[in-house]
Amino acid sequence: MTLLSLIPTVLPQVILIMAAITCLLFYLFLQPPKEPKHIPAVPFWVSLLPLFRDVDQQVIYNTYVRDLLHQHGAIKIFFGSQWNVLVERPAFLAHVFKNEDQYQKSGNQKKIPGSVLANFLGDNIISSHGEVWRLYQEIMKPGLQEGWSMDPIYENASSLLENFKQTQRPLSVQEPLQRYTIANLVRGLMHLDFDMNHEKVVRLSQMQSKVKGQIFRPVFMSFPSLDKCGFPSREKARRDAARFTDHLVCMLAETWLERSDENRPEEKGHKDVGCRLVHAWKQQRITHQQLRDNVTVLFVAGQENPQLAILSALYLLAKQPEIQERLHSEVMTAGNNRPDEEQLRNMPYLTACVYESLRLLPPIGQLINRLATTPFVLGEDTVVPQGMYLGYNAYATNRNPVTWGPNAEEFLPNRWGDTADDVQKSYRRRRARAEFITFHGGRRACLGERFAVLQLKVTLYTLVRHLRWELDPLWPDRMTPAGPLAPRGLRLKFEHRRQ
Repeated sequence: MTLLSLIPTVLPQVILIMAAITCLLFYLFLQPPKEPKHIPAVPFWVSLLPLFRDVDQQVIYNTYVRDLLHQHGAIKIFFGSQWNVLVERPAFLAHVFKNEDQYQKSGNQKKIPGSVLANFLGDNIISSHGEVWRLYQEIMKPGLQEGWSMDPIYENASSLLENFKQTQRPLSVQEPLQRYTIANLVRGLMHLDFDMNHEKVVRLSQMQSKVKGQIFRPVFMSFPSLDKCGFPSREKARRDAARFTDHLVCMLAETWLERSDENRPEEKGHKDVGCRLVHAWKQQRITHQQLRDNVTVLFVAGQENPQLAILSALYLLAKQPEIQERLHSEVMTAGNNRPDEEQLRNMPYLTACVYESLRLLPPIGQLINRLATTPFVLGEDTVVPQGMYLGYNAYATNRNPVTWGPNAEEFLPNRWGDTADDVQKSYRRRRARAEFITFHGGRRACLGERFAVLQLKVTLYTLVRHLRWELDPLWPDRMTPAGPLAPRGLRLKFEHRRQ
């Protein structure tokens, strides 16, 4: 019997098998799950758009997601190789934040194990739950919320100012801002004495840019299971990410070893978060892998999120020159070139500009990292099944027209209030009601909020005193395609103010 003679017999079987596989894939992926009922699903093919064209995540959201979310308060969305529930309505979010055990944190290491992103961030203080999270918090919280000085931030801000003053031509601001926020992190939270122009900071910035470019590719964000297929580019990304973490851990370990015994974090009250992590590992309270994971997430969250927030604030102010001028007028009333935290808090318009930029463009626009441990009812009649992942879209909630009004899409710092007390009261109220969720909420709210907000205030205070800026007219106004949210490749033209 020849091979050709087998074709009529074998071909129908092959076709049937392929058809069965296609149907199975359709059932598992293309077809949204029946539960939970009463909420719509974003079509599966929206996840495929990055395969075919360069995308702007803000455009994708406005075109396919916004109306469904605002109308129903929650939707089903395909992300991370599975269907999830995405929550937007503040009342729903307040319930999720309040019931931490029912909606447990479950990070990438559990949701998409084996992916490059999961390997990079691992099990850390942001994604862990229960006793493990409490251990991480005990180790890291003192150094994240206290024990750091504003002086290094001001010194780095002065260096950033000089960098921006050096050219009259439009400038790409992402790279200098990355070095600036790296220097703020390593000096403020790790107590490594490197400014933004130090060769070690430059090296870290180069390594980070390389890793980010590999990890946050839209296709692999939507389909992280592809990372398990052994593609050479993804294996290289995995190796580069591991080398980046190696570099961070070595820097911290060297600093720990260089310190005398009395200056190491075992001394009561020590607040150096980097060395506290190393010391916890030395005491065998955490494993070496847990050390690596938490050092990595400390860097990513503590450096990248402020960088993105500053990028977005500069972008929004560039589009509103009249707001820039009002902000300039306020900061010039401060006689001290380096106001302390309380003096900055008493600048209501500066604070309002910071909160408003964080509202409109939260660095983490969407986060899906909670697991329903039991079935629960969302709203009146939407039953979310046990084992379903859910998350929230801060970009959507922060622009909810019901809670923020018909001008929710506009950059209006005045909405926060006119006095320092009014601004703070409005901020606390919005946070408590889960109407502003840039820093998440409940017990798992961001521990680095104070450090991030102060960086934003010091940066804007320093720059707007001496410079005014506008968008490069040749820069294409667009956002990042996936992952963290910020203006992509932002270019600005700076002009020195005459004092």
